[in-house]
Amino acid sequence: MNITEEQLKAVEDMAYRLFPAHIIAINIGVDELELKNEIRTPDTDVRKAFFRGYIRQQNMLRESIIKSAKNGSNPAQMELIKLLKEFNRNLIYG
Repeated sequence: MNITEEQLKAVEDMAYRLFPAHIIAINIGVDELELKNEIRTPDTDVRKAFFRGYIRQQNMLRESIIKSAKNGSNPAQMELIKLLKEFNRNLIYG
């Protein structure tokens, strides 16, 4: 897939904002199926850009959960416990 640096940046930014792949494809003017295939294919620039955006969003959310949990938010503490259990499962089975 031929994609410009500007399009890759748009993929990352839109993934950060949690737009689905087909909407990203329409926005940057590429074929939807081709973009989805690139995202599914390991080690492509499109996949890396997509997941960089997604991971940035996940990181921001998790930071917020941790901060809220430290400040005594019961729902945040429960969510943090879930994240820790998931993390531990991945350490064991990942």
